[in-house]
Amino acid sequence: MSELKLALFDLDGTLVDSRQLIAVSMDEAFRKNGLDGCTYEQVRQIVGIELFEAIPMLLPPDYPPDGAVKIGNDFREIFVRNRADGTHTEGLYPGARELLEQLDREGWLLGVATGKPRRGLDHVLAAHGMTDLFVTLNTSCTGPGKPNPRMVLDAMHETGTELHRTIMIGDSSHDIQMALNARVRAAGVAWGFHTAAELSGAGAHSVHDDFDCLGRELSAFGRGEVAA
Repeated sequence: MSELKLALFDLDGTLVDSRQLIAVSMDEAFRKNGLDGCTYEQVRQIVGIELFEAIPMLLPPDYPPDGAVKIGNDFREIFVRNRADGTHTEGLYPGARELLEQLDREGWLLGVATGKPRRGLDHVLAAHGMTDLFVTLNTSCTGPGKPNPRMVLDAMHETGTELHRTIMIGDSSHDIQMALNARVRAAGVAWGFHTAAELSGAGAHSVHDDFDCLGRELSAFGRGEVAA
């Protein structure tokens, strides 16, 4: 039985605070296409889902599919522009780097499972000097996105980690549902897009208010004191 332990992290809303950047960019993309705009409350519900699956969830049922694709492409262009000109940033949440470095020292295998495209993931990790911390990077670019368990299962296969030694950490119900579908432990964080109540309602095994609290659970999980 393998003793390897794997911590998989979502990105947006979990490690980096991209809430304003995503919401403002989506609102502009909607307005560019003649719609009334899109509120943060609407956007936060779909963050984590693959972009071109998520956008139709925000549109009227009769909105043409090609129009939804155009909004998605416009969003990507606007997002990159807003990020590049400093309008909004993707800053690390306080405590994120410290926890990741602590886990790395403790022998954890670290990974990312995100609905963000691989190009965006690579940009964020490089910008924060964190690329070398992660041994497995999984996005919706190569297969089904959240809540399908594929990213978690691929990460376990790539690292040789077993179900009872894998934990998924995320800020949305989509992260929690993906973890449960993969039959691994699901830890929610309440500082991102979804509330603590929403995470608990989705079936999270635990919900944390800060990185210190999350770190304590991960230490206990790594010692086998918390079940998957």
